[in-house]
Amino acid sequence: MTFQQLSEAVLQNDLCTVCGACQLACPAGVVGFSGLEPVLTEPSWTESDCGDCRDCLDVCPGADPGTPAAETRLFGRSRTPGERWTGIFSEVLAGHALDPVVFEASASGGSLTALLQTALAVLGTDVVLTMGRDPEQPWRAAPALVREPGMLAETAQSTYQLAPYLGALRDVMLTEPDADVAMVGVACHIQALRKLQAMDTAAGRWARDHVVLAVEPACSSSTRPEGTRAVIEERALVPVDSVVRLRYREGDYPGEIAIGTRDGGDHRVAFWQAVRDFAKNKTYRCLACGDWLSGLADVSVSDGDPNIFAASVEGARELKHGRVFVRTEAGAAAVAAARDHGFFTGSPTDLSGLNLGLERKRNRRASYERSGRPVPHGPIPGHREELDIVPDERWLAVPGQDGATDGTSDRSADRASDRTPDRTSDRSADRTRDRASDRSADRSAEHRTGRQPDRPTKRPADRPSERLTAAERGSDR
Repeated sequence: MTFQQLSEAVLQNDLCTVCGACQLACPAGVVGFSGLEPVLTEPSWTESDCGDCRDCLDVCPGADPGTPAAETRLFGRSRTPGERWTGIFSEVLAGHALDPVVFEASASGGSLTALLQTALAVLGTDVVLTMGRDPEQPWRAAPALVREPGMLAETAQSTYQLAPYLGALRDVMLTEPDADVAMVGVACHIQALRKLQAMDTAAGRWARDHVVLAVEPACSSSTRPEGTRAVIEERALVPVDSVVRLRYREGDYPGEIAIGTRDGGDHRVAFWQAVRDFAKNKTYRCLACGDWLSGLADVSVSDGDPNIFAASVEGARELKHGRVFVRTEAGAAAVAAARDHGFFTGSPTDLSGLNLGLERKRNRRASYERSGRPVPHGPIPGHREELDIVPDERWLAVPGQDGATDGTSDRSADRASDRTPDRTSDRSADRTRDRASDRSADRSAEHRTGRQPDRPTKRPADRPSERLTAAERGSDR
């Protein structure tokens, strides 16, 4: 009966996140995926076979991410309205990986990958769950289980594509029940993990005891596989069946879509162009999502650059680095170990200039909250976004195109953000618009988003970043 309830409450309302938690949690192992759709994989299984079990519904973050309860378990309290979009954290650092291979391969400095390397090399973790590529169709995203630190560089990238994910841990749970796992996942993956860890089931107990580190990248929204396919076929003019390698942000920061083909070809698409194409290939659940970061990971990481879209259009103004939000004791221990063993360097920073992806998320969320359609619960019960909604296409306007030449058409976007009381900096929309529309802006006039990291040397060494002054740190925690 429970899968039918899941279908009615989540699937029929287009609220499935494609996180794969139902596949991991199902005691009978009869839930799987057909593409992005959860299905019963046993033809003879009927509603009555579920009995009183409701594990797939209880673990699902699609309609209810369960954030307040998870925060209370993790931190002893739930977040305040001022923490609406960042969640609870002890400190935030500007940093990057010290391994030059990881740094060069990464989208935003490799901080997240450095923590996963630390988990395998130092903390005794046996396996890392990360997002890789389907070996049969390398242009499609697929979960990957990695056991060697050096193998993580190939997945040290953003992946702007949906794929069933947490179900990959089922084989680990069943065949290696004593293995300790570190995982990377976006907000819905982390929310599902925390819901599972709270459940008094075999899968819940395993997740509680053996998923020992959870890290997350910020997520504006993810994209159906069709979005990636459109970029490959319509922008790069490459047949998808010829693709042997795909990277979303390869090369000089902030990177390009890099498509390797069977004939040795290397095809590139500008990242900003792909972002605009991706916007046409979203699920309702991603667009209505209320979380840029879950706030429930041990460590969260966002781009240090507040506007990678503008950096792709006009060229980067700073070296790539990430903002690292340290939340739990496990997260603090992982960051300390990464520093001590030469995997990561970072220094305190503030949250000014944060972040085009977040501004898009906030505006979309406000729009869907007012739509009358079911939306997933936000992290604060009853909270609604109060702002003048800026259409998403205006955040992605390119100078010289779409009528956007000098930024004057975006002033209402500035005003909308200025009216929103949020600790993530009410001036972030103004900064993102200025960065996108004024090439001649004096870099020193911008408040620093954190120290520009030095590129790692060929031999990684622990070179702590210079600490920012108190004035530069502003509202550091």
